[in-house]
Amino acid sequence: MQLLFLILLLCSVSFAKDRPLAHRSGVVEFGPEEFRGDYSPLDLTGDEVQMNQDVTTNRQNEITMASWILNPRLVMGGSNDYRNSDASGGFYVSIDGGETFYDALVTRGPEDEFEAAGDPVAAIDRTGKLYATYIAFDRTTNDGGIYTQTSVDSGVTWSDPAVIIEHLDNSSVDFEDKPYTCADLSPSSPYVNTHYVTWTSFRGFENPIFVSRSTDGGATYSEPLRISTSGDCQFSCPTTGPNGEVYVVFINYSNGNIKFDRSFDGGVTWGPDVTVSTITDLWFAPNPCGSFRTPNYPVISCDISGGPRNGWLYVSWVDLDSSLDPNVMFCRSTDQGVTWSEPVRVDDGPEDTWQWWHWMTVHPETGSIGFAWLDRRDDPAGCLYKPYATISFDGGETFAPSIPISDVLCDPRVTNFLGDYNGATFRHDRGFYYGWVDTRNDGGDAYSNWFSLDVPAPQDLVVTVVDDDAHLFWRPVDSSIYHVLYSFEPGGPYESLVGITPDTFIVDTSAFTTFSKRFYVVKAVPE
Repeated sequence: MQLLFLILLLCSVSFAKDRPLAHRSGVVEFGPEEFRGDYSPLDLTGDEVQMNQDVTTNRQNEITMASWILNPRLVMGGSNDYRNSDASGGFYVSIDGGETFYDALVTRGPEDEFEAAGDPVAAIDRTGKLYATYIAFDRTTNDGGIYTQTSVDSGVTWSDPAVIIEHLDNSSVDFEDKPYTCADLSPSSPYVNTHYVTWTSFRGFENPIFVSRSTDGGATYSEPLRISTSGDCQFSCPTTGPNGEVYVVFINYSNGNIKFDRSFDGGVTWGPDVTVSTITDLWFAPNPCGSFRTPNYPVISCDISGGPRNGWLYVSWVDLDSSLDPNVMFCRSTDQGVTWSEPVRVDDGPEDTWQWWHWMTVHPETGSIGFAWLDRRDDPAGCLYKPYATISFDGGETFAPSIPISDVLCDPRVTNFLGDYNGATFRHDRGFYYGWVDTRNDGGDAYSNWFSLDVPAPQDLVVTVVDDDAHLFWRPVDSSIYHVLYSFEPGGPYESLVGITPDTFIVDTSAFTTFSKRFYVVKAVPE
């Protein structure tokens, strides 16, 4: 009698329970069971790619990312772009799934009339229209504003800038800063494809949060509306829910609170501020690499997948632990922001290794939550950094072991301004993209990479032993490629047999010795 075991092991990692040993003529069925195994759900990443295409060592920083929900190959990035000496709003587009990028737009506002621009934000609505939002301003006056340009041809051509808010020939001290945006992507939303912009208005004695929206594809924007009750605010971040809800988080620095506002009518009216959590200010936290800014901004995202956690809200940020070590933190709301869970830690970095400039996003099809950040764990001196990432498949109950998504350690000291934040977005094949400032080229460039894997497990896994063959059957649930592996021991190490797309694989067992065991793995990976 020869003995066979079968293990189903893949992205969310499924494992067979212990079963009776199979006779050569028998059939053994294995049902998937969720567990955390030796295979990390994050064992697939791409190759890091430089998004900006200039050949100068002038810096790029403050990275933003967006992708099209209906086309996995259309990806958009952006950064403060200093290729023309002072800052511009730089935007970069990929039409091959993030493998390569081209410079799509480098601008300083209407007719490039302003001295500088920055704080770029990328968004793509459900139709595939690209939105490039940025501030533009004169450093010598108070002139400036917030603008959006759109493209319907993947960034080849762009509309004229649409004004969201503008100050011209104005002696006031008002300055509009740190916009962030989102497009409503839910097909069930009455406001689908509405583009929302939130920002901080610095007004001398107070800094409230404002919102404006476009319901005509970025051609025009509504009158700015103040949504924060409190005044000392910064770093707003909007998201939308499955039925058109609009949610915004921001920091109130006067009391160290992450605040939350919501609208149920497409951004027309808003409720009062709600406290999500308290934080410790990290603007210039001490570090061994000199002083660079490390603000702990909040990020919000909502599950619109239609799955079991549809409508759940998630907020993440960076905060200090008791030993003054910055960590990525997370909480959630299952009641549209009325109440919030206690914060939990996301990253698994060793003590005193620093994690900062995180971003979080929820995959709109699967509901999985992707996190990425900068991390110093791989430098014994605690100075050089590289990006790390993780995914939660269960609404933030647990987080997969984090992995690096770049092979290069970067030195923050090679540029005189590293920025204030990085960004991330979903990848249509169930993964995520993260964009970060990378200093490998002695200046600071906008880099990105993808990390995966929310690949659904194949179903109805069966092994049938007939004569000298073991027939492995499974029911695919999408167009993934399936890798068949084997091991002589439970838990591996596993050797690859083949990578295939069908739902059947036959193993020739004629060379097996009597009473030998084989532990088989069927692992799904994205195309």
